[in-house]
This record gives sequence, structure tokens and C-alpha cells, in this order.
Amino acid sequence: MPKISQEKIIIAGCIAAILFTLFIKSSLHKSTEPQLYQTSSLIAAKQQYTEDITVYFHERRPFYVSHNNEARGVVANPISQAFTSADIPFHWQETPAKRQLDIIRDNIDTSCAAGWFKTPERETFGQYSLPIYQDKPFVAITRADNILLGASDNLDRVFKERRLQVLIKSGYSYGPYIDDRLLQLKPRQVVTTVDNQSLLRMIKAYRADYCFMTEEEAQDLLLFGGENGSDFKTVYFVDMPQGNKRYLICSKLVDKGIMKRLNQAIRHLQGKEERSK
Repeated sequence: MPKISQEKIIIAGCIAAILFTLFIKSSLHKSTEPQLYQTSSLIAAKQQYTEDITVYFHERRPFYVSHNNEARGVVANPISQAFTSADIPFHWQETPAKRQLDIIRDNIDTSCAAGWFKTPERETFGQYSLPIYQDKPFVAITRADNILLGASDNLDRVFKERRLQVLIKSGYSYGPYIDDRLLQLKPRQVVTTVDNQSLLRMIKAYRADYCFMTEEEAQDLLLFGGENGSDFKTVYFVDMPQGNKRYLICSKLVDKGIMKRLNQAIRHLQGKEERSK
């Protein structure tokens, strides 16, 4: 047999070493890649099913009505549908309105407050979802015998009428249009913290002349509020824009991935609603 040179033996050894190294690397890659993928999937699944969001609301017909430790209503229902559709665990918790914003501002917990308007000041401390609902335009409720307010009127004219006093809820936003006109025209105001039912009582007792509500609230209150609806009249404003959009405002502790999934669910549900019309 011919002799194999030492040089050929060295070359063959090097080739074998290279092939062995490549084989080891390939084996390691195949064995570790699925494990990494599975670990990532498990983490995502854990986040999906353990992220429990507290959704704060306050009783306010017909937007939010407390029922068996949950909330129902024209704003509460689409919020529940969005969380359920996005497979995000959540629970409702009834909390005074002002306290809700304090919790979100202070970043106390993983939570959202239901149905708030968007303002520049609130955007500095909270995360907003896509709009969940759009109100009907604001109307005013006044006494039926109030001749200074017509069934159809102009907001600027009403604000300039010095014989009228508007009843305003403390710390409450009526949306950019009314808020701006209040600042510019400075109508005579009575400021209060009472609920809508008490607003009617104050107007009936001549402690103020009118208050603002969305059309939904006004209709519900005059039908089911317990007061005699014939004692009041609803004022529609010819210059009033479309109703304000309502959002979920969430603390910064709510993961951005959760916000993204929530927005996708809102977008899907609203698209489905549009297609069904």
C-alpha cells in the first residue's frame, strides 16, 4: 500500500475537526431554538392571563349602572365587550369620579377609568385608549316656566344673558366647546358637586336656572329620575357640535402591549357595528 504523507494526514484531520464543529453547532441550534421559542410563548401566555385590570366607574345613568358588582350601560357595555374580546381579565370597581383621576395620575395600580373625555392636561399623566363611545350633543335642562330659554337656542346668547345662572359641576369637563365658551363669556355660575338628580332639584328650587347634560342623560333622567318631567323642558342648541368622545384613561402601569390589544379589540368591535348598520 502507498504511504500516506504526513501533510495529507494533517489536512484530513483539519477537515474532520471543521466538520465536527459545524455538526455540534447545528445540533445546539436545533435543540435550543425551540426551547427559547417555548419560553417566550409561555411568558406571553402568562402575561395574557394574569394581567388583571381594575376598571373604575361611578354610577351615572345611562352611561354606567351598577349591577351585581359590575357596570352596565351605554358606555360600560362596549368597554366590557372590548376587554372580553381582547381576552384581558378585568373587574369593575365603583369609585367617585374625582378619585378615579387621582388614582390614574398617581400611578397607584394597574387600572383604567371608564368613559372620560380627552383633555391636554389629562394626556400628561394617563394613557388613552381609542374612543369607546361618542355622546349625543349636550342639551340644557331648565324649568318649564323659564321664558328666558327657548326650546331651541344659541349657546352664546344664553351665556351672555345676565339674568340666567348656569349650574356647573365642580371639576367636571363639558368638552372643549362648552368649556371654552365658559372661559370666554363667563356666565353667572353656581358651582356644585351633587349628582344629576340633585341638579334637577336645585333648578326646581330656583337655586339656578339651567344645567348641561348629554341628550342621553337628560332623556333618561326626565323619564326615570323620579321628578315630574312636566316641570322641566329640554333646550337644544343650534350651535352645539357633535357630542364628545369618551375614552378609557389608564395608568402608566398598564403595559403598552395591553393597550395595543385593547385598541385592536375596540377597532374590531366598532368596525363590526358599522358593517351591521
